[in-house]
Amino acid sequence: MVFTFGFTVAQTRAQDSTKSLAIRPNNFFHIPLTLFYQSDVSYTLYENFMLIRKANTGDAQAAHEIGVRYLVGHGFDADTVQSYYWIEKAAEKKLPVALYNLGIFQNNGWGTEWNPYKAFDNFYAASEEGFPLGNYVTGLFFTENLVVPRDLSIASYFIKKAADQNVEQAKELLKELKKRNAVEVDSVYVSSFFKRRDEAVSKKKNSFALSFLDFTADSATAIDDSTLLFDVVHEKENFSDERTLSSTLKNDSTLINKILEEANWGSPEALTLLGRYYEKGVQVKKHEITAASYYSRAVRVESFKAARLLFDLIKSPNFFTHLKKEVEKGTAEAQFVWSSLIAQQFDNQITGNDALKFLQEAARKNHLPSLIELGNWSVGGIIANKNIETGRELWQHAAQLGNKEAEIRLGLLQLLNDDEIQNKNELYQTFLIGEGEGSILAQTALGICFEKGIIVKKDLAKAVTYYRKSAFRGSQNAFSALKRIYDNLRPNDSRFIVTE
Repeated sequence: MVFTFGFTVAQTRAQDSTKSLAIRPNNFFHIPLTLFYQSDVSYTLYENFMLIRKANTGDAQAAHEIGVRYLVGHGFDADTVQSYYWIEKAAEKKLPVALYNLGIFQNNGWGTEWNPYKAFDNFYAASEEGFPLGNYVTGLFFTENLVVPRDLSIASYFIKKAADQNVEQAKELLKELKKRNAVEVDSVYVSSFFKRRDEAVSKKKNSFALSFLDFTADSATAIDDSTLLFDVVHEKENFSDERTLSSTLKNDSTLINKILEEANWGSPEALTLLGRYYEKGVQVKKHEITAASYYSRAVRVESFKAARLLFDLIKSPNFFTHLKKEVEKGTAEAQFVWSSLIAQQFDNQITGNDALKFLQEAARKNHLPSLIELGNWSVGGIIANKNIETGRELWQHAAQLGNKEAEIRLGLLQLLNDDEIQNKNELYQTFLIGEGEGSILAQTALGICFEKGIIVKKDLAKAVTYYRKSAFRGSQNAFSALKRIYDNLRPNDSRFIVTE
């Protein structure tokens, strides 16, 4: 289910493209980044001078209107710094829409430094003034564990207020929160929240153990073909009509080829979906070992759904009997699967050394997943001795054979280990293309670029955007990066104390 509400002002170069708000099947709730709200005040261009005069006398609506015009370049040259200045002046007068929009600026780093804590304060202030979207976004913050502690009961309180004010997204999200068994609370509970936080912290008790990302499959939602197909569709805007996909997939070889292409880039959603199709025999001949291979590759790029599906698959009757026979035949795919199961701790029937031998043998046969996996083992010191250069050579070989995931891994290796990066522009373009093709590693790489100021100018707001995308898809590494960025900026304020 995808929920959107778009801009009521024109897009400018200062803004990112409009993104939808979505309740993902895996329990991710998006904080809106680009939902700028324009007031109903209408002025014509020739009144700009009078607008400024009125704003300077303390007219909040006039100040807000000037801010909107600077944002969209309507009567003024587009200028986010000036836009922020005037929106802030309007917010100082407690104009609800200005408070909300000021939060949007701060949450995106438009015309000011990125600061999600100030953004939260302004969203909450807008909520206190009765602004519907203020209620909605404040509730969303409480579904995370980054700015304020995750508390689905408080989230439900604010989301319900927004739903009662006819915010359609809130109505749908409220249904989802009820599935999560969020307890209904009243204003007394909410107002006492920060006091209770002080007491909880003083006692050093962890009352909020769950983060906004649950890195296990959601027990409230069955993992079925339609759920996995939705994940692929949701990640790729060019798959525009998800309602027709499920009915045409079995006869659509073009779509299957597109999913295969994304799997080659390391899309966890595409890899998981292909694993499911081989497990069930959808469009392809049923093959449990190939299914396990795709699931293992998806687990490698942090798909928790694939982990659950893989675990269920290997428990099926005769799976290991079949696997052992294929390994004895020297089948590279089977060797890769059993080695991966050992590394991922799904099985312990063979030793790590045996798993390494199987993987090395499969890699010598130019089995692409094995080349990448052996590279991972070498770079990370997993079972194999740590040797970054050996890993680099393995990935280079896989890339030469046409594997795009290997290209992204080579780029990441440069970002994280090389003192001097070669072909910076080419590398950045590879990340951008990879991100567009569904590579979760490319998204994370772009986050690193903007966080560290590597290749591009340092921009924490953009880093957070890319890390957040990856984290929503299941990446613990991206979530750790998000947490690190937020913690580095976290104010010494009990409201913003978040336990692990």
